[in-house]
Amino acid sequence: MSTDWQKTFQDHGAIWIHTGDNKRPHALLTSGLHSDGFVNCTLVTQHAALLQQIVSTPEGLAGKLTAEKVDWVIGSAYGAVTFAYAVALQLKARTGFTEKDGDAMTLSRFEIGKTEKVLVVEDTISTGGSTLKTIEGILKSGVPAENIVPTIVCLVNRSGSDTLAGRQLLPLIKTDIHTWQPAECPLCKSGSVAVRPKSHWRELTA
Repeated sequence: MSTDWQKTFQDHGAIWIHTGDNKRPHALLTSGLHSDGFVNCTLVTQHAALLQQIVSTPEGLAGKLTAEKVDWVIGSAYGAVTFAYAVALQLKARTGFTEKDGDAMTLSRFEIGKTEKVLVVEDTISTGGSTLKTIEGILKSGVPAENIVPTIVCLVNRSGSDTLAGRQLLPLIKTDIHTWQPAECPLCKSGSVAVRPKSHWRELTA
């Protein structure tokens, strides 16, 4: 019997959807977009045994992980750090992460060899901006473009697309959550206030 991973996330309180009540706040994403929902992957990835189950079982991500030899699994700090570690453990690879450096993401703590293969992972992909910055940071560290695996493994894909800049997205779950530019946000127009979801999680889910 396959696992209903979306229900697993819901059971851990990790998925929030706006009720439509204009007195309730809505989500302001890192990209600047506004949204009527949010997936807080931290509430799942903080459970080490569950995270290991996700990456190691066929009904999870094990069947989507590359069969190609991978030397490194890189995520972005801080949301994808533990996820990258779990995937690397499954693939018997090394793991690292990019960090914010102004508007960019840099690979400052790890040195990847010029012939080593890299798999990029992410917790949640909305616009994919952070993931693209992670890839750019890896490239700027000296890793050749052909050494970055042309797939991105993620826990949640809420982008509405199966690809990101030509790379195939391999998610655990997909969600149908809407996003808008601030000037076009219907929730703002109805009187709802946009807040950063992780720092206002109790307020959003109360």
